[in-house]
Amino acid sequence: MKRMQRLWLVLIALLIPLLVVTGCSQADVTKAVQQAASYSIDTKQTNAEGHADIYMLDIGQGDAILLKIGDEYSMIDTGDIEHRENIVAQLKTMGVTKLKNVIITHPHADHMGGFLAITKAFPIEHIYDDGIDVDNNMYKTYERWIEKNKIPRSTLKQGDVVDFGHGAVFVVYAPWEDRMMDKNGSLDLNNNSIVGKFIFGKFSMLFTGDAEVQEEKRLIKEQNSKLFARVLKVGHHGSRTSSSEDFLKSVKPESALISSGLYNKYGHPHDATLRRLQEDNIAIYRTDTMGRIHISTDGNEWQISTER
Repeated sequence: MKRMQRLWLVLIALLIPLLVVTGCSQADVTKAVQQAASYSIDTKQTNAEGHADIYMLDIGQGDAILLKIGDEYSMIDTGDIEHRENIVAQLKTMGVTKLKNVIITHPHADHMGGFLAITKAFPIEHIYDDGIDVDNNMYKTYERWIEKNKIPRSTLKQGDVVDFGHGAVFVVYAPWEDRMMDKNGSLDLNNNSIVGKFIFGKFSMLFTGDAEVQEEKRLIKEQNSKLFARVLKVGHHGSRTSSSEDFLKSVKPESALISSGLYNKYGHPHDATLRRLQEDNIAIYRTDTMGRIHISTDGNEWQISTER
């Protein structure tokens, strides 16, 4: 609880500079922080207000998910560098003029590569990431742009909650304070992915970044049935190294969404992953063969449709 209280104080400090720009009052900021504090990692459902739409964009080999809650837009991951013009064009076509929240699950190019183009095209109110620095030009540009434009930025860890407003929250299960390392003793970017559950009323969707079996095992050990979600954003584009049988048993999703490029060089999604999903009678939706995927929900019921 003390850690969460410290987080809200940090958020207040980050949001105060926005008051002059946005015209929000101190009371508005305090109310938003109090609303976020009312949710926890144990949250199962919320009081949904209005409507929410989730779009898994068809942007090739990468992740870019647009969320529309009420009339506000947010994103989880921003696709790859090579598809940035396509991503910006899609967002404009869909009516985006600004983004409330952008969550970068981990600093790989196919998840954060579109950030610079997106932030040049649309104002962003708040950035969230896993806090891991990587030594490459893409990441350095990411940090410089955030600093130059004074965009509030927060690091997400297990136990944190991001409030999207209107009864929509993102509850964070991973990463942890102690970082996960690979077999060579280096930071494992995939297995430090932000893993969190988007909850809106009775609807829930688990986002996994590129989490692999190592991260999944720890999530199962610590959370088990709390991972339950109606929809699963399949980890690592459907790689065989993710979506283990035990993980699927904990999440128990009705549907699974996979973002991958048509005829990509990795062979994603792998047959082993598809078989595991099929054996558990989980409906599979994939951008490489179906195009953009759209989830529409009022918090009580939800429908999934595809572009083709």
